[in-house]
Amino acid sequence: MSVDVGRPSVLDDEQFLLKIRDLYLEYKTETEIQQILEIPKGTWEYWKWKNYQGFADKMLSYKHERMIRKAEANVEVLMESEDERVASDMSKFVLETVAKKTYRSEERRGGKE
Repeated sequence: MSVDVGRPSVLDDEQFLLKIRDLYLEYKTETEIQQILEIPKGTWEYWKWKNYQGFADKMLSYKHERMIRKAEANVEVLMESEDERVASDMSKFVLETVAKKTYRSEERRGGKE
């Protein structure tokens, strides 16, 4: 016999987590997200402290996603810079990082011929 104990967690709801992610990516603070989603005071901190259902890990991944998006936007702006050195440096950076596999394999093929 299985007995259900307690109420289900809202963290089981993928749509709820997507709302948190979307708000975080819109640069809302944790306090604002708690207020918008009506999360009781202390619950958020408990979820993070206990890493309840991987909550702290999810929040860290959302933070990294937000940082990457901002960095990508900055790179695109810098690639269009009127300063040729900056544009050149950013182009080289993109080729060495984003297009690393393609760029290096083309470089090797060119070197063998």
